Amino acid sequence: MGYASKVYRMLKTPVKDTDDDQLYYTKAYLDEKQRNELKIKLDHTAALFQNLNGMEEQVILALDEDTKEAFLKNTEYSTVPHLIHGNGPSKLVLNGYANYLAGAFVDGECKTVNEDLIELDEENLPTVMLALFIEKATPFIEEWFEGIARINYPLKKMDLLIHNNVDYHKPTIDAFVEKYSSSYRSYRMVDYTDDYEELAGRTLAVSQCLKKQCDYLLVVDADGHIDNPDMLRKLIVQNKSIISPMLNRPEKVWSNFWGALSSQGFYARSSDYMDIVSRKILGHDYMDIVSRKILGQWNVPFISTIYLVKSSVLPLASYELQGTDPDMAFCWHMRSKGVFMYVINVEQYGHLIDSDYYDTTKIHPDFYQLFNNKHDWETKYISPEYYKQLEKDYVQTQPCPDVYWLAIATETFCDHLKEIVETFGKWSDGTHSDKRLQGGYEAVPTRDIHMNQVGLEQVWLKFLQLYVKPLQEKVFIGYYHDPPRSLMNFVVRYRPDEQPSLRPHHDSSTYTINIALNRAGIDYEGGGCHFLRYNCSVTDTRKGWMLMHPGRLTHFHEGLRTTSGTRYIMISFVDP
Repeated sequence: MGYASKVYRMLKTPVKDTDDDQLYYTKAYLDEKQRNELKIKLDHTAALFQNLNGMEEQVILALDEDTKEAFLKNTEYSTVPHLIHGNGPSKLVLNGYANYLAGAFVDGECKTVNEDLIELDEENLPTVMLALFIEKATPFIEEWFEGIARINYPLKKMDLLIHNNVDYHKPTIDAFVEKYSSSYRSYRMVDYTDDYEELAGRTLAVSQCLKKQCDYLLVVDADGHIDNPDMLRKLIVQNKSIISPMLNRPEKVWSNFWGALSSQGFYARSSDYMDIVSRKILGHDYMDIVSRKILGQWNVPFISTIYLVKSSVLPLASYELQGTDPDMAFCWHMRSKGVFMYVINVEQYGHLIDSDYYDTTKIHPDFYQLFNNKHDWETKYISPEYYKQLEKDYVQTQPCPDVYWLAIATETFCDHLKEIVETFGKWSDGTHSDKRLQGGYEAVPTRDIHMNQVGLEQVWLKFLQLYVKPLQEKVFIGYYHDPPRSLMNFVVRYRPDEQPSLRPHHDSSTYTINIALNRAGIDYEGGGCHFLRYNCSVTDTRKGWMLMHPGRLTHFHEGLRTTSGTRYIMISFVDP
């Protein structure tokens, strides 16, 4: 920086196109005569200029207490440079700082998120190539397609391309295609039978979008669920070349973006990563805004899973780079060509699925996903009426004294559990001899299958802790035991020609739960539970509803005769 005439005099020395510009200025400064004549000063304390290359450790973001704006501070010299320069590998560092500097964030509020927006003309909406990628077996794929179907955008303005690399998911995909494909502007399916690997499939999506002259390419991978139907519209309005909705695994920090890269080009956690994921800023020398909600958009070096790309930058796109996955290759090519990629978390747009431990050799493998994908498991299998029962003023139904009737499971839960045990098929014979038990003797035998026989023992114990225990604590006030303990968790089958009923007995439990897995009066006739001491019966059991009652001492009971059909119930003897 200087007077133009003096800068011009400094530049008079001939220079070749191949010469080093930094070396040129270094020689100019070392020329004592020229340095004195032009009064050249070197800003070695970063009073005005801050070069980031190699100096990243010397600077921090700080907050001006008066203006509430962020500024960059050089901790080596305690200076506040006003011009920040990033070249070479420090360009990504500069991009990160630019998310907060120069008034981008003020008092914890992102200002840039409302800049350069466009308005959508409903009569002339942009066209979008929707590219869906199923590259590996993924839990809750039906629910993923439900999210796709709920996208609030005219299908006549969308072209659909599906790349499927998993035979297991073909029936679900076929059902979606049959229902919706004819409504899209165009449709194309590419799967494992077409010799299209992931790289080829993603490259095809780009070329098809350009060929059809789409305005945008929307990429959605199977492990990214769309929960906000307006997501696509909101991304388009932001008017970015590439933008991704921030997604994370519920209750975890695993997300679909990286805030920084290592020297090898792989993941490195940026200083603000946790704040963006949790949608708040924490820390003193970073933004010094404790526990404030923070919403906005960020220029980041890596995005994945769901992202929207303007067609104008698609000619620069490539998914091929030796030694890297296609998503990393895509981001590398865009970074190297100076195309900014943004992540936005202004709203809750969706979430990520953990597909690392998904065993498709099991029937209904989603049922086994409580530990890895609790949010989706709960949405699919826990009754929508469950949580209102925990409200302070909710009065639970008591069909008999101290017998509570509670909604807990969806119909899908009941159907899947019933089909899991029927597929296993190794029902006990209903006699007193039972090799599954320690000692080999069952005092009150039933025809049943235990949860540990179908690999569900730990899932079921977690189910008891997460969903049964809160209800128990509400109805049986003063009894606390965390986690609940249960050695006997099993599905019972009653049939007129097998075991139609169960003799009077006490359960070996502090309390017992009994979940109806099918419909009285439709799937079977008769059946139910009779409590002898109170001369009270529950016969019109509801599918997915749970009877909860004390076990030993007070609730002597029997299983009433099933006269036709097949009755299924799920039993747990809790805290024996």
